[in-house]
Amino acid sequence: MSATANSLTTDQLFAAVLALPPTDRAKLAMILEDTLDIDDPAEVAAAWDAEIKRRIEAADRGEVKLLTEEEVWARLDAKYGKVDG
Repeated sequence: MSATANSLTTDQLFAAVLALPPTDRAKLAMILEDTLDIDDPAEVAAAWDAEIKRRIEAADRGEVKLLTEEEVWARLDAKYGKVDG
């Protein structure tokens, strides 16, 4: 992607998207998902299931540091700015 004076940075785009109402974000997510080259949705779902299981097991073993909801929002606000709504 070439940069122009009018283009947004990725972080600016993320912040703009996060500021959208939930219904607009959902529509955008569906549009973006349709642009992905996914041959077998069941294969993708199975891969996500395996990843979720792997992450839960790592958390159960204490191998990862879990964040509170407040910590997550603080990090998002710091990175993308406070989002109202």
